[in-house]
Amino acid sequence: MAKQLIYAPLDLTTVQLRWLGYLYIFLLIFEGALRKWILPEFSDLLILIRDPVVLVAYAITLTRKQFPFNKYVNIGLVMMTVSIYIALFFTHENLIVAAFGFRANFLHIPFAFIIGQVFYQSDVIRIGRFWLWGSIVMTALIVWQFYSPQTAWVNRAPGGLEGGGFAGAVGRFRPPGTFTFIVGVVWFYAFAAAFLISGVTQHKRYSKFLLGAAAFALIMAIPVSISRSLMLAAALTLLTGMLTSTFQTGALLRYFRIALISCIGIFIASQFPVFDESKDAFLARWEQSTSKQYGGVSGSIVGRVVLDFTGPFFWNAEIPFFGYGIGAGTQFGVQLLYRDKGFDLGEGEWYRLIAESGLLLGTLYIAWRFWITVNLGRFTIIAFRKGNGMGLILFSATGYNLLIGQWGQTTIGGFTIVGIGLTIASMRSRKTITASDDADDDTSTVGTSTAKSFSPNANQPKK
Repeated sequence: MAKQLIYAPLDLTTVQLRWLGYLYIFLLIFEGALRKWILPEFSDLLILIRDPVVLVAYAITLTRKQFPFNKYVNIGLVMMTVSIYIALFFTHENLIVAAFGFRANFLHIPFAFIIGQVFYQSDVIRIGRFWLWGSIVMTALIVWQFYSPQTAWVNRAPGGLEGGGFAGAVGRFRPPGTFTFIVGVVWFYAFAAAFLISGVTQHKRYSKFLLGAAAFALIMAIPVSISRSLMLAAALTLLTGMLTSTFQTGALLRYFRIALISCIGIFIASQFPVFDESKDAFLARWEQSTSKQYGGVSGSIVGRVVLDFTGPFFWNAEIPFFGYGIGAGTQFGVQLLYRDKGFDLGEGEWYRLIAESGLLLGTLYIAWRFWITVNLGRFTIIAFRKGNGMGLILFSATGYNLLIGQWGQTTIGGFTIVGIGLTIASMRSRKTITASDDADDDTSTVGTSTAKSFSPNANQPKK
């Protein structure tokens, strides 16, 4: 009698949490569209639009004793409790600012583990399919924004104001897509690159047409974005994807497919005038930012990255022992406490953390993020050695933001949470049951794993 493998049914709690996960991803991508085009009068309030999703998920998991109280969450919660106590009694004494700092530094972190608990590798692949289709539409949108004046409707800023683009080069502006800032476009395409390279090297779930169209969209988006960060993030993900193929059967064939898709995408893109025009703007900005005036490549890129990691520990002579209080370095905190805008306590994430919490507690919080990053990366490597490189590819689009990304900027924080969750989920295989075509007379499970400590599933993705 013929047998078939079907997925084991999910319980109601898991189904509810999965829908909340999907909603979180949807709102992350379209939060800016709501703030710019649909509900501009509620722009400031919509910054918090994903918070209710997270709080509902916490309410469900707490009442059903499924909240992810793992070692990362528990230690983070202790540090946040201490930080809030210090802020309220020793530093700025503003509960709202402290609450916003808690939101930026920790509130959504447990939700990342919930995503990892309720999603599986098959779900990540499915999300990737929609993401790649979305990248094609997003590219069309940013091309439209690239050519449109800053007074055009499509280039609205949050609140419906004019001028949503940001200065690029040769009179062109960096288009923000559906986001409020170019950084959203950067990380959206970084994940698109991860899904694309996973589809080429790790599984064959995407059609050739989708892979080709998504590759074309990514190649077109890099110069149109006029963003060096997007190019570097996509390059890192591409190299990671090629690494995952090195020890797999048919590695040369996969390299050939990557090269072929890239060449075809570049050739097709070069037939469009926007590619040449945006390429000129991108190169002009690259040359300007890496000129001798800015220290060349080593000074403007390498030096800047090194300074982000080392500068905060040498820039602390005037910072009080307890810092200025959690939340004081976010733009919201600066506006509320000092009636000003900008990054008064440093634009880099580690600068903000040290300035807010002081050298001791700030360093401990940085060490906590470093600990999560290293362990998540370690488990993706373990999974890769067992035949599943998808987690490693997604980690390449997540690790930087997890370690040093500006979580006070809600879009970066959102992509970090989604990245952690999907990375964990990509290392988990969903339970299946073996059933006859006409009867459920046999039950067995394969590929179970837990997300509590990033434990990767050893099973190789089905091809």
